[in-house]
Amino acid sequence: MTATADAGAASTAQTESTRFLKECWSLQAVAYIVVGLRYFSRIRQLGWGKLAVDDGLMFLALLVNTAGAVMAHLVVAWWHGLANNAMTDEQRRLLDPDSEEYRLRVNGSKTHVAGLLLYTTMLWLLKGCWTVYYGRLTAGVYHMRRWIIGSYVVMPATYVACLCVAFFKCMPFDRQWQIYPNPGNNCEPAVSILQTVFIMVMNTITDFYLLAIPLPMVWKSNLPWRKKLFLLIMFSGGFIEMAFGILRCVSILTLGDSDPAQSGYWSVRESFVSFVLTNMPMVYPLVKRFLEQSIISLSGGRTDSGDGKNKSGVPGNGYPLSSNPGYINNGNAAKRRTLMGRHPLSVPDSIWGSEEHIVRSEDGKALGSETSNNDGDIAMQTHVRVSGNGGTTSVEKTPITEPQNSGGSGRMGRQQGIIVTHEITVTEDRMEGPSTMRW
Repeated sequence: MTATADAGAASTAQTESTRFLKECWSLQAVAYIVVGLRYFSRIRQLGWGKLAVDDGLMFLALLVNTAGAVMAHLVVAWWHGLANNAMTDEQRRLLDPDSEEYRLRVNGSKTHVAGLLLYTTMLWLLKGCWTVYYGRLTAGVYHMRRWIIGSYVVMPATYVACLCVAFFKCMPFDRQWQIYPNPGNNCEPAVSILQTVFIMVMNTITDFYLLAIPLPMVWKSNLPWRKKLFLLIMFSGGFIEMAFGILRCVSILTLGDSDPAQSGYWSVRESFVSFVLTNMPMVYPLVKRFLEQSIISLSGGRTDSGDGKNKSGVPGNGYPLSSNPGYINNGNAAKRRTLMGRHPLSVPDSIWGSEEHIVRSEDGKALGSETSNNDGDIAMQTHVRVSGNGGTTSVEKTPITEPQNSGGSGRMGRQQGIIVTHEITVTEDRMEGPSTMRW
């Protein structure tokens, strides 16, 4: 009976191992595709020369994530999920240092140490991608600048704290793969309560911090509720990542002794979710554009109303924030009026000394720029519209920040990105004499 039970347990373990390896590399393949779509979108939109820091961080994170998947593979396939935990003191004393089990447990523990360091590094590289992206998204908004600067301090500080726990929770360091005598829970990397809980807490805190950057801006904007809800959902992906991080922590602490490979299982799953969510702002507009073109080609319909205005009567489908000049309809003409209110996030206090609003250009292409965004993209940009019946028109020269989110299908076709623009002053000289219009 004992031999039969052992054979059944071995068969079950082998089946579970095979299932996990398929899951691991399937998720890894999807992550490669998502990142590849990101770079395709970015390069097609901006070109190689305008790839940003977060693009480099994403590539580095992909390499680290691949190494982490290899560590998880080794833990399950080579070391059979064994480590220096889930042993009684008597079992530790009787285990022969020259035995195969001893070798598997030592190597499994070493692999867990490396895997945890790679897992932590990968998560914080992705947080760095979000920080750089939000820095571009909020460029020129003084109130949000403090949050971005704080992020550049909080993210490295929390990462260093996690590394300190990983290296100094067990001294000397080589006790983390010690079998006998019992090194204690802090020196059991597969189920270390201190390290598992600390990383989960730091991950949750930093995710909350990052979420606090875009969500208030979107919530307090004057975008239509449908678009606002979509942006809130897209930028709220951090809640899903937090949920997976907490599930990982709970699984390790409750099932770790019976299945030491739980750390590898949930690290792979959380890493995959983090990759998809981090690349969603870049990839979604590309996918959406493809689907829209497919639907239009099949139906032969149009995507716009043809009048160049949105429901608010704003030319070019603009949606002004509450602090900016709005529009009121008077017959067929759209006239501006200055709104006295201020946006709660101090959007008016920009580095250009001008008000800002979220706008989509009429032809999808930001005037004054060589690039354009798709619907769902958000960018900081100076937007210029000039109209006149004659004479000489001059425009104040203001800096332009290039589009930051790159989903789309290039310069051809109708683009409808969301662009945060700056107000300018346009002076138009006519035959009757000079006149100044404040836009």
